[in-house]
Amino acid sequence: MKLANRSLYLQARDMIFDLINDNLEPMEKIPSEQKLSEKLGVSRNTIREAIRTLEQEGFLFSKQGVGTFVIGSKNSLKTNITTLESSTNIIKAQGYIPGTMNVFSEVQTAPHRVGKQLSLEEKGGEVFYIERVRTADTTPVVYVEDYIPYVNGMEHEYEEQYYESLLKFLDKFGMEISFSVCSIKAVISDDKIASKLQLKEQSALLLLKQTHYSNNGVPVLYSDSFYLSDKFEFNVIRKRG
Repeated sequence: MKLANRSLYLQARDMIFDLINDNLEPMEKIPSEQKLSEKLGVSRNTIREAIRTLEQEGFLFSKQGVGTFVIGSKNSLKTNITTLESSTNIIKAQGYIPGTMNVFSEVQTAPHRVGKQLSLEEKGGEVFYIERVRTADTTPVVYVEDYIPYVNGMEHEYEEQYYESLLKFLDKFGMEISFSVCSIKAVISDDKIASKLQLKEQSALLLLKQTHYSNNGVPVLYSDSFYLSDKFEFNVIRKRG
């Protein structure tokens, strides 16, 4: 099958991704750039850009002179942990339809641990709190608690113009995110999270605790995100120093 108009490297990325999911196992080598170029009818430069994109997303790893290999499980929602990406885009990238359920929001006094992360201890300590469950094809996969330094009118904007992507909501208030500091911890679901994620028994979760910063280093969002460990996989390439 040859590729037609649209951004060619993105089309090539999608075709190679389908090849990974349908035919290849973790640590199996993908076809060479030359073979993929001939199969898809595009230049090797286009194939190279598509492969680079899949590397950045955490699906492939290339070793010069050896080849390009599949990494991770093909049954999980995968992302490269070094790339700051929203759950919405992670879910979309796997071919699922992202959604949201059980949304709750309010203005509240920041819990001490959150106020410390957001440097709010001497600023009144108010945050706009949002909790929600993210879904993939209507199946609950992530429970998220977000805390944003409160700006007047924030709650009305969120309620009236519901934002699927919180990054776009933050942009509305001049809180563009540049980078985040993230820690990952393995936890077991408690009753609250089991209810939110519709779990029938205790399950293993990956808790991502993230403080997000603006370009000038000001903390603009703290979040606790509970990912089902059998659905999500966070990859990172570690190279020998």
